[in-house]
Amino acid sequence: MTKGNSSHPQFASNVSAVSLKKPEQNFPPEQLPLYRPPQPDPGSMNDEGLVRAIVTGCIRKSSKSRGQISEEMSRLTGSTVTVRMLNSYTSEAAEQHRWPSQYTRAFCYVVEDWSLLRCIVERAGFHMITQAESDLLALGREFLRQKRAGEKMASIEAGLRGVDEL
Repeated sequence: MTKGNSSHPQFASNVSAVSLKKPEQNFPPEQLPLYRPPQPDPGSMNDEGLVRAIVTGCIRKSSKSRGQISEEMSRLTGSTVTVRMLNSYTSEAAEQHRWPSQYTRAFCYVVEDWSLLRCIVERAGFHMITQAESDLLALGREFLRQKRAGEKMASIEAGLRGVDEL
């Protein structure tokens, strides 16, 4: 459906609003190192079995039933997640049912286990850190910035020895 003279489709008004605002960045882009992992081997990024095993393990360790997990995930994602879907994603026999990435954060939150997200992040060559660890990195970065500024000031001052006031 389109509205007015626009050729772009319009969304129905009863659809929940989704924030398109970029998540707050902890570091300015110029401070982030450019990272390019080495060229992977063909087939090495097929994490289906690993994801299935982690999801299955997290469900088993959780104190919540599959019904509770599916209900909470449905609430958090705004889309229906059923026990049958969870069963399909964790069954080795149901190869055509793959874990949808849009469920990962909600799943980890619901089962109170972030190992699935951590595994995905680490296999990409990154590490997850807490907000406190992020703050500690920011503190270290600021310390180094100030130290270098002090060293530069000392160097300039040493070069000015013997020069009378300007």
